[in-house]
Amino acid sequence: MKMPINIEPLDSSVTKERITVIIGKNILLKIIDDLERQNLLKSKVVKDFVSMPDLCLDDTRYLIEELFKEEALIGAPGFLITLLSFSQSDEFVEFVSRIDKMEDSIRELMDSKFQKTLWQEFDRFIKRKLEKMSPEELESFKSDILRRTLGKIDKVMIQNGNKKLMSISDKIKEKAGFEILVPSNLLICPKCKVIILEDFTGGRNCYMCNKEITMDNVERFFVYKVNDAIREVWRKNLWFEAYMARLLRRLDYKTWTSVHVMGSSGILHEVDVLGIRNGAVLIAECKTGNVSRNDVFNFCTKVSDLKIHVSILALIKEFPEPETREFVRKNPAIIRLENLGKMKEDEILAELEQRLIKIS
Repeated sequence: MKMPINIEPLDSSVTKERITVIIGKNILLKIIDDLERQNLLKSKVVKDFVSMPDLCLDDTRYLIEELFKEEALIGAPGFLITLLSFSQSDEFVEFVSRIDKMEDSIRELMDSKFQKTLWQEFDRFIKRKLEKMSPEELESFKSDILRRTLGKIDKVMIQNGNKKLMSISDKIKEKAGFEILVPSNLLICPKCKVIILEDFTGGRNCYMCNKEITMDNVERFFVYKVNDAIREVWRKNLWFEAYMARLLRRLDYKTWTSVHVMGSSGILHEVDVLGIRNGAVLIAECKTGNVSRNDVFNFCTKVSDLKIHVSILALIKEFPEPETREFVRKNPAIIRLENLGKMKEDEILAELEQRLIKIS
């Protein structure tokens, strides 16, 4: 449809952005795409991932989080695995609890002359020990520290980690019908057996033993890993935005995800999901973590500046306090969707449709 509108660029900056303009009788919105995020969300694997049914459900999300945790441990140094295991134990929780109770006493100790003298003596003791070592002993000591810190490969540990990953992945596939893992390799120095931390081309020297490594002599150890694009959308919480946009499209909305929209004040606002249907404009704020009262007030300010017809607060969890929930309930332009982690997709869609009908 042709419209009697002339566009006059003010400067060359508009040629460096991908801009969409929404024009209505009483509304004018300038939408600027985040090209990096858009390209990520357009990949087929991400589209398939956010199409998983019940992706918001706690059971599904917890499995995915567990998968990321186990993947991070594959190839990790033994000391790090021990530290992580301890941090999740009851002993650690009790230790932290005691530390909290002793906070004032600890602060006094750290500021005391005794503490400073103690650390000075410890420093002198370490230096004396190192000075007495022969060059061979010192080199062996440094090598041992590096191996423990950077991670000499433990093939049995990695094989067990692979089995754990496959077990979790099978549970996700059973629930959602989606294979989240892809085959990969760890690159290993052929001499000292430490893991090379990044891919390389041509040749390079090992960061520990200094042996020259090429793609011909580097050792490879088969592992599974989470697809890189899925890891990225999960880490940045883009999956929830794309998931909500998909639900809105099922309700005949045209949507944009992860964009910046200019308000009447001239300020650019980051918008998780923007949608239009039948001349009405909608924005959605998608939160996977805890939501504060300030988060809600900032969202209300954004809605006001953008002159939006309908807005949605979509929360995996619930509002932190009754006062904030009541504040949102009394605002007729905001649809409150909370505790989505407890709801199946069909339930979310039904509630969303019902709330949109009431507010339109």
